Amino acid sequence: MLKQLKFAAIALLVAVGFTACSDDEPTPAPAPLRGEAGMYVINQGNSYGNVAGALDFIAQNGTKTDSVFFKANGQLIGDNPQKPIIYGSKMYVPVFASNLVWVLDANTATVIASVQTNQPEAVCASNGHVYISNNDGFVTRIDTTTYTKSTPLAVGPNPYGMAAANGKVYVACSDANNYGAGYANSAIAVIDEATFSKVKSITNEGIKDPWEMAADNSGNVYVTTPYTANKVWKIDANDNVSALCDGTYIATNTQNRTSRATGKQDLLYVIHAVTDWSTYTTTISSSVYNAATGAQLSNNFLQTPANTTEYTFAPICMDVNPANGDIYVCSDNGSNGYAKPGYINVYTSNGAFSKRIATGIHPYGVIFK
Repeated sequence: MLKQLKFAAIALLVAVGFTACSDDEPTPAPAPLRGEAGMYVINQGNSYGNVAGALDFIAQNGTKTDSVFFKANGQLIGDNPQKPIIYGSKMYVPVFASNLVWVLDANTATVIASVQTNQPEAVCASNGHVYISNNDGFVTRIDTTTYTKSTPLAVGPNPYGMAAANGKVYVACSDANNYGAGYANSAIAVIDEATFSKVKSITNEGIKDPWEMAADNSGNVYVTTPYTANKVWKIDANDNVSALCDGTYIATNTQNRTSRATGKQDLLYVIHAVTDWSTYTTTISSSVYNAATGAQLSNNFLQTPANTTEYTFAPICMDVNPANGDIYVCSDNGSNGYAKPGYINVYTSNGAFSKRIATGIHPYGVIFK
């Protein structure tokens, strides 16, 4: 027993000595949360005006580097890029008209691989795979270590947004090319992740031309119908469907699924945008919901930004910084401003307008590094 105490005392003295010496050494900085290291902005460009898409990077201190993809790889990103995701250490960028998905190093934007696939509209990730919705009616799955792709899985006409939850991938089959028949074949396809097979189609008379999707931590999935009913629909963990609210764009504070969200509650953010196309004016309202309970927490959440006479607010999409809860709303410079550089309105987590960031043409998403 005495021998053990003696060794314990010596160990304590050694530990104290090392602690004293460590005062002269720098303490390693903690690894940044997703969102603290900066963000990428995808600009779709304007294919009608022969303006290619671009990927920009904005550091946490506000320093902006335009066209980081071009600078890193010596080539343009392609025609009509869609919103990327970061999954693990890589970024996946679908490029619709170029028929490929870029696999990039998320830190440097250098190309690791490219995956050929038909008209990719959107990507989502879960359990070591990235899923791609292809406008030709299929979903393709990529292995994130070998970049090999699966045999395309038929899901329904014109799939667009996707979300992963409950061991399943939900796909918004918009039937967008069937306007004349009222998007009659619209549905939410459900893919079982374990078998990569379509197990069902969820239909609802109100879900026509479904578009954007998001998931929360409670197992709920949300889908928008901005071009028909202009509503947000909720699909619970048992695949029951209900209309939640009026809305055009959505985001959850858990949308970066490989990051730690900071919100104490599981939140759903909604922007409802109505455009009068005779005057090209857009009326905006916004709200926040407790995703777990469905209760509305705030109405008209986002405050009106300054200089509205100089910048016409025409939102395109919304993202939430998981490091601090700030809200980023991408916007064209007016409802008919598709050929002009756009911008991002940034709001604090309590909805106060913070700043405006200039972007390229038609900014289509913020991806937090």
